[in-house]
Amino acid sequence: MSAKTSNPLIFLPEFVRSMGMVGALCPSSPYLARLIVREANVRNAQSIVELGPGNGVFTRHIMKAKPEGARFIALEKNEVFARILREHAPDMPIIEGCATQLTDHVRDHGLGPLQSIVSGLPWAVFPEELQSSILKQVGASLCPTGVFATFAYFGPHWLPNGQAFRRRLKAMFSDVRTSRIELRNLPPAFVYIARK
Repeated sequence: MSAKTSNPLIFLPEFVRSMGMVGALCPSSPYLARLIVREANVRNAQSIVELGPGNGVFTRHIMKAKPEGARFIALEKNEVFARILREHAPDMPIIEGCATQLTDHVRDHGLGPLQSIVSGLPWAVFPEELQSSILKQVGASLCPTGVFATFAYFGPHWLPNGQAFRRRLKAMFSDVRTSRIELRNLPPAFVYIARK
């Protein structure tokens, strides 16, 4: 991956331009990427989707960890991030699309029920209706033994939208747990791991 795709300055104009959709001023760290990919059981998955790849740090770790022959796409709604990723990392399977149409993208790309969904979406800045809409798509797309892994910033996860997301996650999935806090991320973050 080029220096441009890992440049934190990419995030600032998009954060300002797309407030409510871009939830970070800085990209996630490789430490958080390794944690979420491990918790999502990517190494044992044959069908994988990433939601909101941003600058591609999770994407790069997914591509390294996934089994040979596993099917994988990354959905990015932000056209600037999608274009930069395609230009500077042409091997990444970036699809410009929205997580609210996840089941359609899974069908259109022949992925079948997903074994792993990795999310970089900024849940705490999403309104409740959008949280619900995306989580329903996630639940409908996962196979019975699939894993959904998403991260939250430690601290902001106590804000009303962060707590609303946690409640929705627990209402939709029978098994929800949290990882350790990754202090080497800025800001510190942890991973939610959810199974049906």
